[in-house]
Parts: sequence; structure tokens; C-alpha cells
Amino acid sequence: MLTIKELREEKSISQSKLAEMLNVSLRTVQNYEGDQSNIPLNKLQKIYKSLDVDFKNEFSVKDFVQNKIGVPFYDIDFTSSFLEITNNQNTQPDSYISHPFFTGCDYVVRNSGQSMAKVICHGDAIGLIEVKNWREFFPFGEIYAIVTNDNFRMIKVITKGESDDYYTLISKPTDSKKDEFPPQQIKRSSIISIFKVQASSHLF
Repeated sequence: MLTIKELREEKSISQSKLAEMLNVSLRTVQNYEGDQSNIPLNKLQKIYKSLDVDFKNEFSVKDFVQNKIGVPFYDIDFTSSFLEITNNQNTQPDSYISHPFFTGCDYVVRNSGQSMAKVICHGDAIGLIEVKNWREFFPFGEIYAIVTNDNFRMIKVITKGESDDYYTLISKPTDSKKDEFPPQQIKRSSIISIFKVQASSHLF
């Protein structure tokens, strides 16, 4: 991706002229070019439009958020409130996380419950990546966040089911609670979406 300065110079536009086009001061343009990471998304869109650049082709919104601001963090439990995010695109994140654990994730939310306590504790932040083509393929034996058509949401290890129409869900509780969380079969057709749990953290 070209920087604002490179795009401006490519089009032979001076800093003063760009400031006039944006209705801002020369100092503001100089600040933009000095630290592009601090430019709000709507301002960056306006700058690209002024430079006659297709913002969507030149710079994706997701790249901007993740590379310049961080991954959206919603301080909610996956099992109780995650659909608020997926059903309402206007839901605003509580903050953005730039920790390297979560690089590349689509969302960061909270885990709740004890069924995965050996690997993910109650209250941990978890980074999720949507598995868009899970009906075709996804690797077994890894941890996933699952949403069903009955609005159940759970975090489990997914493995091969007892038949082709099912998956097996494996919990990872502490030894004292392992009898409370036996393996379960889930019908593939009951699943709406699957997210890979890319990372988890106790850090906040």
C-alpha cells in the first residue's frame, strides 16, 4: 500500500494543496504524513477520495483496523452475547487490541465457563477467526467456537463424528470436573458458523 505522501507526490499535489482540498491546516497534513497510524478511518477515506484513489482497492478496512489500530475487542462472553456482534454490524467494540497474540483475528471476546479450563480459563480473552468454508473442510483436533441454529454457543475441540453427519465435541475441563463434560455428538446441519480460537490470553 502506498503512503499518503507517496500518493500525493505521485499525483504532483503539494502539501499545501492537499490541505486546501481537505480544508485542514498545512500542519495537519504534515502530521498525517508523519504518522498515518493515528488518522481516524473516516479521515483516511476522505484523504484517499481527495487524491482520487479507490480506498477499498488500495486499503481494506480490516487491514486498517488490524494493522493501525488493532483487533476489535468486545468485552462480552462468547456463550451469552456473541450474536449481538454478528447480528448487528453497528455494534461498536469496547476497544482495540494490538497484542501480537491476536494478530489476524477477526474479533476478541471473553470465554466463560469451565468446560475448557485446562487450556482456556473463565474470563480469558479469546481471538476468533471465522472459518468461512467449514462445510468443505477444516482441521480436526483444534479448538473452535461454534454457533448453532438453536442459538447455542460453545467452545470445544472438534473431531470426527460417529457418522458423516456428525462431529464430536471434546471438552478440556480440569481433572476434577472431567465427568461433568463428556464428549458429545453434534449434527453438522445444526451448526450455523464456526470460528477458530486462534489465541487466548490472561493478560487483561
